[in-house]
Amino acid sequence: MSSINYENINHFYSERYKANGYSPKSLGWDKGKQDIRFEILTSQYDFRGKSLLDIGCGFGDLAVFLDKNYATYHYTGIDLQACFIAEARKHHPQSYKCFEISDVLDFSPKESFDYAVASGTFNLALRGIDKYEYLNLVFAKILTLCRDGFAFDFLSDKVDYQLEGNFHYAPEKVLSIAYKYSRNVVLRNDYMPFEFALFLFKDDTFETADTLFKRYKNERNNI
Repeated sequence: MSSINYENINHFYSERYKANGYSPKSLGWDKGKQDIRFEILTSQYDFRGKSLLDIGCGFGDLAVFLDKNYATYHYTGIDLQACFIAEARKHHPQSYKCFEISDVLDFSPKESFDYAVASGTFNLALRGIDKYEYLNLVFAKILTLCRDGFAFDFLSDKVDYQLEGNFHYAPEKVLSIAYKYSRNVVLRNDYMPFEFALFLFKDDTFETADTLFKRYKNERNNI
């Protein structure tokens, strides 16, 4: 594991699991909006026949959402909490789903993925490192693991109040970090006022004749 202090994260989730067991409440989702977040985070990608890395996967609930929309895909979930991974393996025995106990910065898979997704993974505060520095490390790491891009969501600092123990991100700072790695990015703050999602596409190539991203043109031509 990296030198980052995850003590508060481990304590938060272990206590919730003891109290709630196999429930979204153990993951910190108390208001029934988990599927909305999944809908948003998967809105920019077509996962048919693709491989996906779910960072901070919890019980693998994203795979349940994907099963409703895709017949073929490959899913890998990683999480620090052994109790979550044990539950995920029990509830998702399918061969196209696998789960590992790992910190994202230490994760070394044998093969790369098409996409990476993280929902609620960065909500809790960390000790021993600035969260924007940590985010920069994660972005750099993920881009070595995935071929096409990633989608992460965050708590916003544009709020009426901030939750104690959580970290609320400035969208403009997150966007600034993303631009270090690609010019082809999307930031969505149109689904909840106090949360936002960032999508980064590795392919930011374009032709000087029309200055349109090649990725955008290919998708548009396939509509």
